[in-house]
Amino acid sequence: MRSGEIEQALDELLDPVLSSRRTAEGPARALAKLPDDQQRFALHWTGVIGKSNSEMAYQFAAHAPRALALLGCEGAKLWLLRAMDIYDKQGLYPGSEAFARIEDFSRERRRRNSAVALAEVRPVLERFLRGLSGRPLILEAGARLCTDTETLYLPESINRFDSREKNYLLYKAAAVHLWAQAWFGTFRRAAPDAPHLGEQLARIGGRERALKLFSLLETARLNACIARELPGLAREMKTLDARAPAHDATWQKHLRKLRNPGAGVADTLAATAALYPLQTPLPGAPPYQGELDLEAAQIAIQRRLEKEQLQLRAGVDELLAGAAQHEQTEVSAEISAEMSPEVSMDDSGEIEVKLDGELLAPPPDFASAASSLLQDLEQLPQEWLQPAGDGKYDRRGGAGEADDAARADEENANRGVFRYDEWDFHRESYRKKWCALRERDAHPLHDGFVDDTLKKYAHLVADIRRSFEALRDARKLLKAQPDGDGVDFDALVTAHADARAGAEMSERLFTRAHKAERDLAVIFMVDVSGSTKGWINDAERESLALLCEALEALGDRYAIYAFSGMTRNRCEVYPVKTFAQPYDADARARIGGLRPQDYTRMGATIRHLTQIFGRVEARAKILITLSDGKPDDYDGYRGDYGIEDTRRALMEARHAGIRPFCITIDERAAEYLPHMYGRARYAVVSDVQKLPLKVADIYRRLTT
Repeated sequence: MRSGEIEQALDELLDPVLSSRRTAEGPARALAKLPDDQQRFALHWTGVIGKSNSEMAYQFAAHAPRALALLGCEGAKLWLLRAMDIYDKQGLYPGSEAFARIEDFSRERRRRNSAVALAEVRPVLERFLRGLSGRPLILEAGARLCTDTETLYLPESINRFDSREKNYLLYKAAAVHLWAQAWFGTFRRAAPDAPHLGEQLARIGGRERALKLFSLLETARLNACIARELPGLAREMKTLDARAPAHDATWQKHLRKLRNPGAGVADTLAATAALYPLQTPLPGAPPYQGELDLEAAQIAIQRRLEKEQLQLRAGVDELLAGAAQHEQTEVSAEISAEMSPEVSMDDSGEIEVKLDGELLAPPPDFASAASSLLQDLEQLPQEWLQPAGDGKYDRRGGAGEADDAARADEENANRGVFRYDEWDFHRESYRKKWCALRERDAHPLHDGFVDDTLKKYAHLVADIRRSFEALRDARKLLKAQPDGDGVDFDALVTAHADARAGAEMSERLFTRAHKAERDLAVIFMVDVSGSTKGWINDAERESLALLCEALEALGDRYAIYAFSGMTRNRCEVYPVKTFAQPYDADARARIGGLRPQDYTRMGATIRHLTQIFGRVEARAKILITLSDGKPDDYDGYRGDYGIEDTRRALMEARHAGIRPFCITIDERAAEYLPHMYGRARYAVVSDVQKLPLKVADIYRRLTT
C-alpha cells in the first residue's frame, strides 16, 4: 500500500480529531515502507485498539514501524497487549508511555527465560522480612518500587539481568532496602508535630532535585546500616551496582559521615542541604533503590500515630496496675498521673521499660505500639506515656465509636471481594483482574412462596418425586460375574462353545444387580437481572422450588447462586443455598426473596462458581444456568464482547472438569448459545409457564 492509501485507512480507523497530527508527524509514510504483511498487521491492530481509545490507537500506529522492525509481528503483538494492559489498569498516559518503551520491552523479552515473578518469591521474601525486626509488612505488586511504611510495592516481575539468580537477588535487595527505610528511620521525625520529610526537603530547594539528591544520599546511609545488620546480603548487593563511585571530594566527605553508625535521617538532610547548591551532575541510582512516596508514607504514619498513641497510653494503665499488684499496694489516680515509664529500644529491636528505675516486662500491645512509634519518632512524647484513663482506648484496635464505624465500613467494603480476569476478544488477551465480584446476602422473604408453589403444582409434584426417586434406586444389571442372582445365558453359550473347542470354560456365568452410586455436584446459576422482572422471575423461583423438592428426594449435592450486577466493579453473586447449607425454611425463604436486580455479566460469575467447584470432590460436576437472554452490562459488556468472554469462561470451566448447560426462554438463543455452550449443551423453553416442569425434566436427563 502507498502512503496515501495508508493515510486514508488511518482516517477511517482513528478519530478524525487526530487527523492534523497524522498529517504533521506522518505515521502513514513510515507504515508505507513496511512489508505488506506488517502493514496489514499494523492497520488491523490500529482498528482494534481504536475501539478502546483513539489516542492509544494513534500511539500504536506512530510506534508500530519501529516495533515491527525490532520485534517482528509476534513480538509486536505481545508489546501492544502489554501496553493495553497498562492502559486498562493505570490510564492513558502510562499506556502511551508503554508504547514508546519499545527497546525496554525488547530487552525484557530477550531476558524472559531469566525473569523472576513476584508470585514465585513472595513466600520466601515474606518469611525473610518477618525474621527482621520491625512492623509486619505486606508485599504487593506495584507500578513503582516504593513503600508507604506498611506495604512494600515491588515489580510484578524482574528481568533486568541475564540470570534468574541475579534477578532474585535484586528482588531481595529491593525488599530489604524498602524495609530499611521504615526500620532505620528514613521518614522519622523528632516529634509528632515536627515537619515531615516533604516539608523539610521543600525548604532546601526545588522538590524534584532535592528529593533525588536526598534519595541517593539516604541510599548510601541505609546501605551502611544494612552492611552492619546483614553483611552477607550487603556484599551480594554490591554485585548489582555497576555505578562509578562519586569522586568529588565534597561528596565523599558527606558519604563518610553517613556511613557512621550514629548517622540518622537528620544527617542525610544536612548533607542534602550542603550539596544542593553545588548543582553538580548527580550519579545514577543503584537498581534496588526505589522512589520515596512521601505523601503515601505521611498518610500511613499519621494514621498510625493517632491509633498507637492511644494503644500506648492504655498500656501504661496496664503497666501501673501490674506494678501496683506486684507491690501489693493500691496506686491512687494522683500517684499514677505523676508516674510515667521510661521506654527505649535496644540494639536487637526489643522494647525496654523502666518504672521508677525498675525494669518491667511490657504488655504485648504496649511493646508493639512502642516499637512501631520509635520507627516513626525519635522519642516518645512524655504525655503519651501518661495513663489513658477510663474510656480512652478500645482494645479491639481503635479509639471510640467513630473509629469502630469507619473500620467496620472498610471491612464491609472489602469483604467477599474477588478479582477475576476478563477476556477481550478484540485484543485476544485477558484484562487482568478486571472484574470485582462480591458475594451479597440473599435476603430471605418468609411469605410462603415455596409452599404456595408446591400447592399450585400439587398434581405434578408427586410424579416428579417418583421419577427422581427411581433415579436414586436405579440398578444396573452386571453381566459375566463369577457369582450372582441369575444366569447369564450369553456367557453360558460362549463358555459351552469354548468347552466344545477344547478351551478352558469361563466361570463368569452369572448376572448380578448393582445399585449405581450417584456422585454428583450441581450448581444452579440463576439470572436475576432486571430483564427477568415479572413472570420470568416468578417462573425461575417456581422452578427452583420444584427442583429442590425433587433433589432432596434424590440426595444429589447441589447449590444455588443468583447473579447480577452493574459494570465490572460491581459484579454480584447471591448464595441462595451453598453445598454446606441444608434445604430448610431459611433456604426456602431465600428462594422466595429473589428479585430482579441490574445487568447480566456472566463471565465473572462463571469463573467464581468454577472456583467454588474446585473445593468440591465429585465424580461429575454440572453447572446449570437459568437465564432469559444473552450477556449484557451497562459498560459495554454486550454483543460479541460479552458473548466471547462468557464463552471463554465456559471453556475454563470445562477444562476444570465442569459440564456447563444453559436453560433459557430466549427464542433467539440459537443465534449465540451454540457458540457459547455447544450445540447440545442448551435448551430453549418457549413457554415460560412450562419452565418449572421443564427444568426438572432436563435435570433428570442431564444426570442419568
